[in-house]
Amino acid sequence: MARQFFGRNLGRATEPGFGHEPRWHTTGALKRLLGGEMQRALAGRDAAGELLGTLPEAFPRWSFLSQDQYLEIRTLLSGYLLSSQGDRMLMAHSVEGRFPFLDRDVAALANRLPSDYKLRVLDEKHVLKRAARDLIPPEILARPKQPYRAPDALSFVGQPERDGPGWVDELLDERALRASGVFDPPAVRALAQKCRERAPKGQLSNSDNMAMVGVLSTQLLHHQFVARRPDPGAPVSFRTAVER
Repeated sequence: MARQFFGRNLGRATEPGFGHEPRWHTTGALKRLLGGEMQRALAGRDAAGELLGTLPEAFPRWSFLSQDQYLEIRTLLSGYLLSSQGDRMLMAHSVEGRFPFLDRDVAALANRLPSDYKLRVLDEKHVLKRAARDLIPPEILARPKQPYRAPDALSFVGQPERDGPGWVDELLDERALRASGVFDPPAVRALAQKCRERAPKGQLSNSDNMAMVGVLSTQLLHHQFVARRPDPGAPVSFRTAVER
Protein backbone atom coordinates (compact mmCIF):
# COMPACT_ATOMS: atom_id res chain seq x y z
CA MET A 1 0.00 0.00 0.00
CA ALA A 2 2.90 2.36 0.80
CA ARG A 3 4.49 1.69 -2.60
CA GLN A 4 1.19 2.36 -4.34
CA PHE A 5 0.68 5.60 -2.38
CA PHE A 6 4.18 7.06 -2.76
CA GLY A 7 4.77 5.60 -6.22
CA ARG A 8 1.76 7.24 -7.80
CA ASN A 9 2.58 9.16 -11.00
CA LEU A 10 6.35 8.74 -10.60
CA GLY A 11 6.76 9.61 -14.27
CA ARG A 12 5.99 13.23 -13.33
CA ALA A 13 8.36 13.34 -10.36
CA THR A 14 10.23 16.39 -11.68
CA GLU A 15 7.12 18.49 -12.31
CA PRO A 16 6.20 21.34 -9.91
CA GLY A 17 3.88 20.23 -7.14
CA PHE A 18 4.60 16.51 -7.46
CA GLY A 19 5.55 16.16 -3.79
CA HIS A 20 2.20 17.64 -2.75
CA GLU A 21 0.03 15.59 -5.08
CA PRO A 22 -0.78 12.83 -2.51
CA ARG A 23 -2.20 15.44 -0.11
CA TRP A 24 -4.02 17.32 -2.88
CA HIS A 25 -5.45 14.06 -4.21
CA THR A 26 -6.63 12.97 -0.76
CA THR A 27 -8.16 16.38 -0.06
CA GLY A 28 -9.83 16.47 -3.47
CA ALA A 29 -11.55 13.18 -2.67
CA LEU A 30 -13.58 15.01 -0.01
CA LYS A 31 -15.61 16.63 -2.79
CA ARG A 32 -17.68 13.45 -2.80
CA LEU A 33 -19.44 14.75 0.32
CA LEU A 34 -20.57 18.01 -1.27
CA GLY A 35 -24.16 18.60 -2.28
CA GLY A 36 -25.26 18.96 -5.88
CA GLU A 37 -25.24 22.76 -5.93
CA MET A 38 -21.72 22.91 -4.51
CA GLN A 39 -20.57 20.23 -6.94
CA ARG A 40 -21.84 22.29 -9.85
CA ALA A 41 -20.25 25.48 -8.53
CA LEU A 42 -16.84 23.77 -8.35
CA ALA A 43 -17.11 21.94 -11.68
CA GLY A 44 -14.10 22.63 -13.84
CA ARG A 45 -12.12 24.34 -11.08
CA ASP A 46 -8.51 23.22 -10.65
CA ALA A 47 -7.19 24.85 -7.49
CA ALA A 48 -3.80 23.12 -7.73
CA GLY A 49 -3.40 24.21 -11.35
CA GLU A 50 -4.30 27.79 -10.45
CA LEU A 51 -1.66 27.78 -7.69
CA LEU A 52 1.02 26.31 -9.93
CA GLY A 53 0.27 29.01 -12.47
CA THR A 54 1.46 31.68 -10.01
CA LEU A 55 4.91 30.23 -9.24
CA PRO A 56 7.97 32.52 -9.30
CA GLU A 57 10.03 32.55 -12.49
CA ALA A 58 13.03 31.07 -10.65
CA PHE A 59 11.00 28.14 -9.25
CA PRO A 60 12.30 25.49 -11.74
CA ARG A 61 15.91 26.28 -10.75
CA TRP A 62 15.35 25.55 -7.07
CA SER A 63 16.04 22.16 -5.51
CA PHE A 64 13.07 19.81 -5.25
CA LEU A 65 13.04 20.25 -1.47
CA SER A 66 13.03 24.04 -1.78
CA GLN A 67 10.17 23.83 -4.28
CA ASP A 68 8.13 21.70 -1.89
CA GLN A 69 8.93 23.98 1.04
CA TYR A 70 7.79 27.02 -0.92
CA LEU A 71 4.47 25.35 -1.77
CA GLU A 72 4.07 24.21 1.84
CA ILE A 73 4.50 27.80 3.03
CA ARG A 74 2.08 29.12 0.40
CA THR A 75 -0.65 26.57 1.08
CA LEU A 76 -0.34 25.58 4.74
CA LEU A 77 1.73 27.92 6.87
CA SER A 78 0.01 31.31 6.93
CA GLY A 79 -3.47 30.32 5.79
CA TYR A 80 -3.90 27.21 7.92
CA LEU A 81 -1.29 26.41 10.57
CA LEU A 82 -0.75 29.97 11.77
CA SER A 83 -4.30 31.12 11.14
CA SER A 84 -6.64 28.27 12.07
CA GLN A 85 -4.38 26.38 14.47
CA GLY A 86 -2.33 29.33 15.70
CA ASP A 87 -3.34 32.96 15.87
CA ARG A 88 -7.12 32.61 15.66
CA MET A 89 -7.28 29.84 18.24
CA LEU A 90 -4.80 31.56 20.56
CA MET A 91 -6.23 35.07 20.36
CA ALA A 92 -9.77 33.73 20.84
CA HIS A 93 -8.54 32.79 24.32
CA SER A 94 -6.45 35.93 24.92
CA VAL A 95 -3.14 34.15 24.34
CA GLU A 96 -0.50 35.74 22.13
CA GLY A 97 1.65 33.14 20.40
CA ARG A 98 5.40 33.28 19.83
CA PHE A 99 6.95 31.35 16.94
CA PRO A 100 10.76 31.62 17.25
CA PHE A 101 11.49 29.50 14.17
CA LEU A 102 9.67 32.11 12.08
CA ASP A 103 12.04 34.88 13.13
CA ARG A 104 13.22 36.67 9.97
CA ASP A 105 16.89 35.92 10.57
CA VAL A 106 16.24 32.27 11.45
CA ALA A 107 14.07 31.79 8.35
CA ALA A 108 16.64 33.50 6.14
CA LEU A 109 19.41 31.26 7.49
CA ALA A 110 17.30 28.15 7.01
CA ASN A 111 16.51 29.13 3.42
CA ARG A 112 20.21 29.41 2.62
CA LEU A 113 21.11 25.97 3.99
CA PRO A 114 21.83 23.14 1.53
CA SER A 115 18.97 20.66 1.19
CA ASP A 116 20.85 17.80 2.87
CA TYR A 117 21.27 19.97 5.99
CA LYS A 118 17.48 20.03 6.30
CA LEU A 119 16.55 16.54 5.15
CA ARG A 120 19.14 13.77 4.89
CA VAL A 121 17.39 10.71 3.46
CA LEU A 122 14.60 10.32 6.08
CA ASP A 123 16.34 12.25 8.85
CA GLU A 124 14.30 15.43 9.08
CA LYS A 125 15.52 18.66 10.72
CA HIS A 126 19.02 17.24 10.28
CA VAL A 127 21.12 20.27 11.25
CA LEU A 128 18.64 21.46 13.92
CA LYS A 129 18.85 18.13 15.74
CA ARG A 130 22.62 18.33 15.81
CA ALA A 131 22.60 21.92 16.99
CA ALA A 132 20.27 20.97 19.87
CA ARG A 133 21.72 17.55 20.73
CA ASP A 134 23.09 18.79 24.09
CA LEU A 135 19.76 20.41 25.01
CA ILE A 136 17.15 17.69 24.43
CA PRO A 137 16.94 13.97 25.39
CA PRO A 138 18.33 11.38 22.93
CA GLU A 139 14.93 9.71 22.57
CA ILE A 140 13.51 12.96 21.17
CA LEU A 141 16.37 13.24 18.69
CA ALA A 142 15.92 9.66 17.49
CA ARG A 143 12.16 9.39 17.31
CA PRO A 144 10.39 9.55 13.93
CA LYS A 145 8.22 12.49 12.94
CA GLN A 146 5.03 12.64 15.00
CA PRO A 147 1.99 13.91 13.07
CA TYR A 148 -0.83 15.54 14.97
CA ARG A 149 -4.42 16.38 14.28
CA ALA A 150 -6.21 19.14 16.08
CA PRO A 151 -8.85 18.03 16.70
CA ASP A 152 -9.08 14.35 15.86
CA ALA A 153 -12.35 12.95 14.53
CA LEU A 154 -12.43 10.30 17.27
CA SER A 155 -13.17 13.11 19.73
CA PHE A 156 -16.52 13.64 17.98
CA VAL A 157 -17.75 10.26 16.77
CA GLY A 158 -17.27 8.47 20.09
CA GLN A 159 -14.73 6.19 21.68
CA PRO A 160 -15.15 2.71 23.20
CA GLU A 161 -15.76 4.08 26.70
CA ARG A 162 -18.01 7.04 25.81
CA ASP A 163 -20.10 8.68 23.12
CA GLY A 164 -19.13 11.85 21.32
CA PRO A 165 -20.56 15.29 22.23
CA GLY A 166 -24.34 15.57 21.94
CA TRP A 167 -24.22 18.53 19.54
CA VAL A 168 -22.55 16.38 16.90
CA ASP A 169 -25.81 14.58 16.14
CA GLU A 170 -27.58 17.93 15.83
CA LEU A 171 -25.07 19.24 13.31
CA LEU A 172 -25.16 16.01 11.29
CA ASP A 173 -28.96 15.86 11.28
CA GLU A 174 -30.41 15.89 7.76
CA ARG A 175 -32.30 19.13 8.41
CA ALA A 176 -29.13 20.89 9.57
CA LEU A 177 -27.20 19.61 6.56
CA ARG A 178 -29.89 20.77 4.14
CA ALA A 179 -30.07 24.15 5.89
CA SER A 180 -26.34 24.80 5.33
CA GLY A 181 -26.60 23.59 1.73
CA VAL A 182 -22.97 22.50 1.55
CA PHE A 183 -23.03 18.72 1.95
CA ASP A 184 -25.00 15.78 0.60
CA PRO A 185 -26.94 14.36 3.61
CA PRO A 186 -26.85 10.66 2.52
CA ALA A 187 -23.08 10.86 1.92
CA VAL A 188 -22.48 12.45 5.34
CA ARG A 189 -24.77 9.93 7.02
CA ALA A 190 -22.77 7.07 5.49
CA LEU A 191 -19.49 8.65 6.59
CA ALA A 192 -20.70 9.20 10.16
CA GLN A 193 -21.93 5.61 10.40
CA LYS A 194 -18.62 4.29 9.08
CA CYS A 195 -16.65 6.39 11.58
CA ARG A 196 -18.81 5.32 14.53
CA GLU A 197 -18.42 1.67 13.62
CA ARG A 198 -14.67 2.06 13.24
CA ALA A 199 -14.10 4.15 16.39
CA PRO A 200 -14.03 1.25 18.92
CA LYS A 201 -11.34 -0.47 16.83
CA GLY A 202 -8.86 2.42 16.91
CA GLN A 203 -7.76 5.31 14.74
CA LEU A 204 -9.72 6.29 11.63
CA SER A 205 -8.11 6.58 8.22
CA ASN A 206 -6.56 9.93 7.31
CA SER A 207 -9.20 10.65 4.66
CA ASP A 208 -12.10 9.81 7.00
CA ASN A 209 -10.51 11.92 9.73
CA MET A 210 -10.24 14.94 7.44
CA ALA A 211 -13.72 14.42 6.05
CA MET A 212 -15.46 14.15 9.42
CA VAL A 213 -13.66 17.12 10.96
CA GLY A 214 -14.24 19.14 7.78
CA VAL A 215 -17.98 18.45 7.81
CA LEU A 216 -18.34 19.21 11.52
CA SER A 217 -16.25 22.41 11.29
CA THR A 218 -18.31 23.72 8.39
CA GLN A 219 -21.60 22.80 10.03
CA LEU A 220 -20.53 24.45 13.29
CA LEU A 221 -19.53 27.65 11.50
CA HIS A 222 -22.87 27.74 9.70
CA HIS A 223 -24.76 27.15 12.95
CA GLN A 224 -22.89 29.82 14.89
CA PHE A 225 -22.43 32.56 12.31
CA VAL A 226 -24.95 32.03 9.50
CA ALA A 227 -28.06 30.38 10.94
CA ARG A 228 -27.93 32.32 14.21
CA ARG A 229 -26.28 35.53 12.99
CA PRO A 230 -24.87 36.73 16.33
CA ASP A 231 -26.02 40.16 17.46
CA PRO A 232 -23.12 42.60 16.98
CA GLY A 233 -24.48 44.77 19.78
CA ALA A 234 -25.24 48.46 19.80
CA PRO A 235 -23.04 50.53 17.47
CA VAL A 236 -20.30 52.44 19.18
CA SER A 237 -19.63 56.01 18.19
CA PHE A 238 -16.09 57.28 18.61
CA ARG A 239 -15.19 60.90 19.19
CA THR A 240 -11.80 62.51 19.24
CA ALA A 241 -11.17 65.33 21.69
CA VAL A 242 -8.58 67.79 20.41
CA GLU A 243 -7.04 70.26 22.84
CA ARG A 244 -6.40 73.73 21.46
